[in-house]
Amino acid sequence: MSAESRPAVAEAVVVPVRSGGRSRVTTAVLTYVVAVALAAAVSALFILAMRGDVALAFRTILSSSLGSVAGIAQTLNKISPLLLGSMAVMLARQGGFFNIGVDGQMYAGAIVATGLAFAVGGALPLVLMLPLALLAGFAGGAALGAVPGALRARWGVNEIFVTVMLNFIAYYLTEWVATGPWNDPITGEAITRVLPESATLPMLLPAAGAHAGVLIALVMSAAVAVLLGRTLLGYEIRTVGDNPRAATLGGVRLGRITLVTLALSGALAGLAGAIEVVGYHNRLILGLTPGYGAMAILIAVLGRMHPIGVAVASALVAVLMVGADSLQRSVKLPASAGAVFQAIVVLCVLLVEARAARRARG
Repeated sequence: MSAESRPAVAEAVVVPVRSGGRSRVTTAVLTYVVAVALAAAVSALFILAMRGDVALAFRTILSSSLGSVAGIAQTLNKISPLLLGSMAVMLARQGGFFNIGVDGQMYAGAIVATGLAFAVGGALPLVLMLPLALLAGFAGGAALGAVPGALRARWGVNEIFVTVMLNFIAYYLTEWVATGPWNDPITGEAITRVLPESATLPMLLPAAGAHAGVLIALVMSAAVAVLLGRTLLGYEIRTVGDNPRAATLGGVRLGRITLVTLALSGALAGLAGAIEVVGYHNRLILGLTPGYGAMAILIAVLGRMHPIGVAVASALVAVLMVGADSLQRSVKLPASAGAVFQAIVVLCVLLVEARAARRARG
């Protein structure tokens, strides 16, 4: 991009869009209200079909996730990996890429953070060790995300296939370190030794077990929003996502943006993995992510690839995940009921949005 064009581009980035902004927000809010109401109705029909008590099921979801300090703690702990993972998907999609490797990047971040904690954790105080462990997770995810970025930038290899394959590599690497050199022999499972105390996150709710990872996730989400909406790099990422050919003609280096975008996307997921290790499990385990990658894609769709929407959708899905765990005991619904409810919400949102878009076209 030429030097003459940079001031104009930067000015375009920092000037907010005023015309029609309020009406678009109102339309989006109304769309989601209708979609959530429809999803609640469809979920009620599903519960009735399973011979469950609808009122008890909805009450159980809310009470178990938000009705007690322990439930709130579980919900907060779920929000951090969901929010960072969905932000990773959203950031890649803003650049026109599909990151299907969030699970693998979480494992990569967790591996690097755990390795650093074991290597130097006992020699450094918490104020130094904890930021280093989080940065190590960030770097581990970025390194794995840079692989599909480099292959796409250099040879045009589709990042979907590469990120999916890297999921398996990261998973089996985790299995090797968790059952081999870092294994805790007392457990007899794919679990590493406990991390040093200097590599553990402080607690928000100590009695309930809520760690400070949600604060880190919120700060990083705000940083992504600023990156995309207020910086030249964010403008270039969005331009490449909207029209790669026009971006190239405008002076944007497509290969550089491809590599940077997918590396940053992987870094967010890697940070989520590091937080799970240093905040929740306090060790590396096989099964660190119970399908957070797939959930991140659903959340990014629910949030309409917008940072604020993704944050709200992450909280909603966290409530559903925590609440659904209690349905099997209280309403006798199957363990997969939570996934069914999440799918119903996504399908209802897509249906309502499609109808609204069709009505807008005339």
